[in-house]
Amino acid sequence: MHVLVREPSAAFCDAISAHPERDRIDVERAIRQHAAFVSALSAAGLDVLSLPPEPALPDATFVSDVLLALPRADQPDGPTATLVVARPGAAARRGEVASVVAAAQPLAPRAAVVEIEEPGTLDGGDVIVYGDRIAIGVSGRTNVCGAGQLALVAAELGYRAFLCPVTDRLHLATAVTPLGRRRLIGTAAGFASLDRAPGSAPRDEIERLVVPDDEAPGANVLAIGGRVLMAAGCPRTAELLRAADESVVEVELDEFHLADGGPTCLVQLVP
Repeated sequence: MHVLVREPSAAFCDAISAHPERDRIDVERAIRQHAAFVSALSAAGLDVLSLPPEPALPDATFVSDVLLALPRADQPDGPTATLVVARPGAAARRGEVASVVAAAQPLAPRAAVVEIEEPGTLDGGDVIVYGDRIAIGVSGRTNVCGAGQLALVAAELGYRAFLCPVTDRLHLATAVTPLGRRRLIGTAAGFASLDRAPGSAPRDEIERLVVPDDEAPGANVLAIGGRVLMAAGCPRTAELLRAADESVVEVELDEFHLADGGPTCLVQLVP
């Protein structure tokens, strides 16, 4: 598994965010937190490739939103079969796409490349993959057209794709993320998005770990390398994960919360 990351630049203080305290973003502290996060990825034995900061693109550290690298559904541990080039819903973020795609293509040289086309929009943060299912959030950033284009690509790779309404937060993955093929973690609202979608997995098929509402940042975790990286400051969520026999690594990421981000937002995974 290759992991692409990008250190935030000085422009990160201008990141798009609906957080009420976004004006308190401390860029220097964010850079230190990002470095610690990257160290945790390396400690998990992952192949980490760091891209240079983008001084003119405040949100460029959130590399997950601009690309999806999908293996075939019947080969979940296999190589990337298709690179889906996203078309971010925020027009100001579309300049982030090309450099991430250019870095990913040599890591998946045999992968087909498919672009989300206008008028479709798609943010990677609105997509979660678990088992042979792909849940695609229809949000303020991802529209029905873009979600539908991804669903067609996913079906060709053997996935069961379904569209989920996201009305109370930035992205689907803000409130629900996969821990494995049959285990998810999320807030009650995150799971409600899945339950409102035709094609979602039956409740008895997927184990659900429910995060307390006052620890909502704990719903966005990165399960990778046999570990679960999560934002520090969510003690009950950490306890919940450990009780489920997950190996938990807590990392300070509160500066990224001010920009509506979490662990999954900071990585682009390329099998």
